[in-house]
Amino acid sequence: MKSDQLRRYIAIVALISLGISILVHFNSIMEVVDLAGENLYRYRRSKNVVDVLGEVLATCLVTFCLFVLNYYVLKPINSSRRLNLRTILLAVLLTLFAVTVLSDSFFAIKHVIYATSHSTRFNLLYTFRDLFIAIVVLCCVFIIKIINEKQAIRLENEKLSRENLQSQYESLKNQVSPHFLFNSLTTLKALISDDPKTALVYLNDLSQVLRYTLQSNENQTISLSAEMEAAKSYIFLVKMRFHTNLKIEFNIRDRYNHYRLPPLAIQTLLENAVKHNEISKRHPLDITIATTDNNSLVVTNTIQEKLSLEPGTGIGLSNLSKQYKLLSGEDIRISKSNNIFRVEVPLLKPNPDESSDR
Repeated sequence: MKSDQLRRYIAIVALISLGISILVHFNSIMEVVDLAGENLYRYRRSKNVVDVLGEVLATCLVTFCLFVLNYYVLKPINSSRRLNLRTILLAVLLTLFAVTVLSDSFFAIKHVIYATSHSTRFNLLYTFRDLFIAIVVLCCVFIIKIINEKQAIRLENEKLSRENLQSQYESLKNQVSPHFLFNSLTTLKALISDDPKTALVYLNDLSQVLRYTLQSNENQTISLSAEMEAAKSYIFLVKMRFHTNLKIEFNIRDRYNHYRLPPLAIQTLLENAVKHNEISKRHPLDITIATTDNNSLVVTNTIQEKLSLEPGTGIGLSNLSKQYKLLSGEDIRISKSNNIFRVEVPLLKPNPDESSDR
């Protein structure tokens, strides 16, 4: 990938270098070519075609070398490298020094090759020419870097979007898998004959979970109260499977109800706890969902790892972390201590135009 970017950079700067050299020597080129065909330059024609081509080539080489120099100083194709004032000043000073040295060197070589006299006297026009070339090269390098950074951000956003969709798909797939549906229908069948009222509640919560999962990609964030409402439906379904072997406690402060977090965040954390821990009469699983004083939500569970882990994609917590980085620049915090697995996710302050039910 980097080699392709380098080749693309070399091709682009080669064309730009040629364009700059033609622009700098445009007057001399017009003098030689005399496109008007009326000998407009006949009284001051002092250069021939070979001489002008030599000047164009020398300027093109000087410009190209400046681009190569700034490739290593400013690193325009490295989107992860951020520029600071020190680097910019270094690039400016090196470019001004290099354009003077290279210009004198290449034009001296040109005069040696063509056996023409080379004046060593100070010429203000040459200074303006070198300054113009340096400014144009620096501007082009900065533009190339800005374009690459924007493309990198766009690609990263697309990657996060794909991973988010994949996470939602995996969550839905786990819920509507044949095993899940078989257990759900079996439980529903038993409830219908034994406890019809509970069966209706079970069916309602099942539809709530599936509907919420399908609609979760409509908003980037959702209020904590709405997320908890959907999570409680999922918890009801899971507890119908594990009964008293799964214990979940809540400690949610009302003042955080309007705070926001990514959709399916709590369900992802609950799925992670249920999937990776043994749940039985011998080893009941305790889960706690609570808010903290530092505007965050904490989900903790006892660690009792299964002997054989269930297969999974492993992107649940990773994708949740990337969602937070994209939304707020913050990250989730994961820790293990005293046989407790703890995940802390930030609660985002709501905007004035955001309603609590979205």
